[in-house]
Amino acid sequence: MNDFIHLNDIINIDIKKIGINGEGIGYYQKLAVFVNYALPGENVDVRVTKVYNNRAEAKLEKIHKESVYRDIPFCPVYEKCGGCQLQHLRYERTLVEKRQLILDSFDRYISFKIPRHLVKETIGADQPKYYRNKASLPVENKKRNEIGMYRAGSNHFVAIDECPVQSTDINRILKTILRLMNIFKVDGYDPKYKKGYIKNLVVRVSETLKEAQVTFILHKDSKYLDTLIENLVKEETMIKSVFKVISKPTKKNEFFTDEPIKLFGKDTINATLNAYTFDLKPEAFFQLNSPQAHKFYLKMKDLAALKKNEVAIDAYAGVAPVSHYIAKDAKKVYAIELNESSCESARKSLELNGIDNVVILQSDFKRALSGLKETQIDVMLFDPPRTGLGEETIDLILKFKPKRIVYGSCNPSTLAKDLNVLLKDYVLVETTPLDMFPYTSLVESVSLLILKDK
Repeated sequence: MNDFIHLNDIINIDIKKIGINGEGIGYYQKLAVFVNYALPGENVDVRVTKVYNNRAEAKLEKIHKESVYRDIPFCPVYEKCGGCQLQHLRYERTLVEKRQLILDSFDRYISFKIPRHLVKETIGADQPKYYRNKASLPVENKKRNEIGMYRAGSNHFVAIDECPVQSTDINRILKTILRLMNIFKVDGYDPKYKKGYIKNLVVRVSETLKEAQVTFILHKDSKYLDTLIENLVKEETMIKSVFKVISKPTKKNEFFTDEPIKLFGKDTINATLNAYTFDLKPEAFFQLNSPQAHKFYLKMKDLAALKKNEVAIDAYAGVAPVSHYIAKDAKKVYAIELNESSCESARKSLELNGIDNVVILQSDFKRALSGLKETQIDVMLFDPPRTGLGEETIDLILKFKPKRIVYGSCNPSTLAKDLNVLLKDYVLVETTPLDMFPYTSLVESVSLLILKDK
């Protein structure tokens, strides 16, 4: 038990580094103390808010020595919302800290020292504001209709007038919807009294083609929704398709709990990356930052270094953007994806782009590989969710032993844990961090591994 530290104690600490959630980390009598909005290099007074056996949490009270990289947040609800974690740090410095997050994870989870030079400088965003091409936001009506966010780790609703990391088109469309909701009395959901209609709004835009797709996630249907939509598409001519989903309760709080029902326009909208056109349904996964996604997939393609006689696997393929980028360099690509809707979009996108050497396998990784056991796989490319590859997938990789692995990661911790196993048979050539979500603590990366010589 940590008898030397108690709730509400005011303590003085030096902040040493940034944690995976963007908090500053200092030490008090060797106990790690996590402090939101504190930065490395700062000396601060903090008030202890929680004490655990191995760490404490504290609130920033006073800065005695300020970081030279501290900046003024540009969002008026930055500290209330919690959607971003690093607006108080100059953008250029966030790139340094994100590289450090990967180095820290490697030090913690890999059983031997990875040379620092193998982790390259972070690829930053040319435009770190107004980058998100999709918004999935709650709507509430207590005294009035509002769009917002839930504060991190809570169900406290924070109203947002305009989000400075969302596309300006999304911000405008959301404001139009909110105004029409008030006019036609299609109210947001009141979770306390369980009344109202709209629980969430999902808006996706294609910046290059100037198309937008809107999905209403409903608690229950409204007879005035059609009138609202009729006026919405007249005002916002960028909107090419509108859907609704009657929400079903789930433990994961998913938006698309049922098949979306089309109310207006096309079944899909199109988005472009690297001159490729992608056909997107409302529930299809597509990277939220298109310019950075291009850099990400280009890095995966470059590190794969495919030859015309080589066969590749694109696992966790989604709508198969990786396959699009590498197809012309390979003999054949097998894109593995479990989600039926994503597979449909992938097939249509490949057809739209005239790509005929990619085979879409609607399957999990294990079942797909069992059907490919007689095929020589030269390169495997992965872009898994935050949970990483996991033990079963890694076991299958080590059975097939492709010559090269390209691992796109969105979680430094699970990347490091997976590498700790893979590096028994592979050599790490490089890991390049990439800032897909500026001003957040999230960091993506692309790693290249090559099979060790026998």
